[in-house]
Order: sequence, then C-alpha cells, then structure tokens
Amino acid sequence: MDDFGLDVSFDTRTQAHVALSAVVADQSTSLRCFSADYRAWPLDQSAFMRLLELWALRDAKRPDAMRFLALDWGQVATRFPRFATFRRDFAHRVACRQIAESRAGGLVELAASERCVVYAHTATWMSGECIQTASRMHAFSLRFDAAWEQAVPAFPSGILGL
Repeated sequence: MDDFGLDVSFDTRTQAHVALSAVVADQSTSLRCFSADYRAWPLDQSAFMRLLELWALRDAKRPDAMRFLALDWGQVATRFPRFATFRRDFAHRVACRQIAESRAGGLVELAASERCVVYAHTATWMSGECIQTASRMHAFSLRFDAAWEQAVPAFPSGILGL
C-alpha cells in the first residue's frame, strides 16, 4: 500500500491477511470492515489483534469508530475469544452491526480505511485486491455506508442480564 493509486491483486489467504493487517496498521481516522461471519479473518492471531488495539488506543479524540458489519455474528465470540475480549475492552471505539444478506446490496468481504480498501473475491479470502484508486475506493465506501445505515446493532460488548 505504498504507491498511491495502485491496485494490487493477491492470491493466497496469507497475502490477504498481510493486506488486512496493513489496512489496520495504516492508523487512518476510520476503519470499516464487512464479512459474512469473519470466519476467514485473522481475528485469532495475536499480531492482528494487537494492531486493532493500537488503532483503538492511538487517539482518544478520534471521532470515528471501528465499524464491523456482518451477516451473522453468531459464532464470532466462541470462534474468536480474542476479538470478543477486544470488543468488550474497546466498546467505546468498536461498533458492530448486522444486516440481512438481502439488504447487503452485494457487499463483498472488505476492510477499508481512507487510503486503501482490501476486498476478497470470496468469503475464504483466497484471492482479492488491495484498491487505492480513488474512484473504486469511493464506490466501496458508498456501498458499505448504505449497508451500515440499514443494519441493526449486534454483537454487544457485554452480556446483558439480571
């Protein structure tokens, strides 16, 4: 993600995880992520989770939150306990919503900052692209924002009970 305006493809999940890490490490003012269920994301890797923590800790006055959108949050807490802990510890920075597939408008698996969008061609993250072309980034942002507005809060930061 060094050359502004350059779009680059990736062909392995390892390359995808490197690209996802680079988006988070970018430390931009906002971070938007979408996945069907985050199954293929590196949310169980301590290095990736540390990058998310550093993003959340960087600037107390940062107005935007990390926005995570999913079709199904059902298995995330049990599959990724590190992410569940992160969600709890940084509830003031992390917003999670859920949207029905029929309302997602064809949104693809992605992570986006102001400088880059990384998206997968499939939910397995075996191939995809790092996008830095302004017009393509803008199109992804519009699609994400439209889906976000239709989504409902989900994956609470703590268990509610009596």
